[in-house]
Amino acid sequence: MSASLGALTVREARPVDLDAVAELERASFPIPWKREYFAAEIGIAHRFNRVARAPDGTLAGYVFCAFAGGEIHVNKIAVDPSWRRRGVARLLMQEVFDLGGRIAAEEIYLEVRPSNAPARNFYVGLGFRDMGRRVEYYADGEDALVMSLFLRGPTLSS
Repeated sequence: MSASLGALTVREARPVDLDAVAELERASFPIPWKREYFAAEIGIAHRFNRVARAPDGTLAGYVFCAFAGGEIHVNKIAVDPSWRRRGVARLLMQEVFDLGGRIAAEEIYLEVRPSNAPARNFYVGLGFRDMGRRVEYYADGEDALVMSLFLRGPTLSS
């Protein structure tokens, strides 16, 4: 892949993206979300879903989030193998951080497999910390680590 990170277009996910998102999901996760799950997330309130597209239109990555009550939950994030380790995940997470600023979120959290060391290291590098464990969270019985990043929350005026 010769295109640079700056050549990517990041925008709101749309129904036209669903086939590519579902394909990348299947390639990225042992127990992938179904296409219908992603479809149900597009265009509804309190959702923040972004795709990163290369100049040729191919999908470089996506992030799907829900937000409410001062929290953002990163439900899914994936980067195409040909774009990995080039800053795409960081670019997508920056979109999430920017959302956090706009809505005065206090916390961003997510679940990650303990066995997924590259993802865990990535999140630690962004400032996330382990906050708990969800026992047998995944369908294959693996636990999930809950990771959280506390943001500057809303302030009270005197």
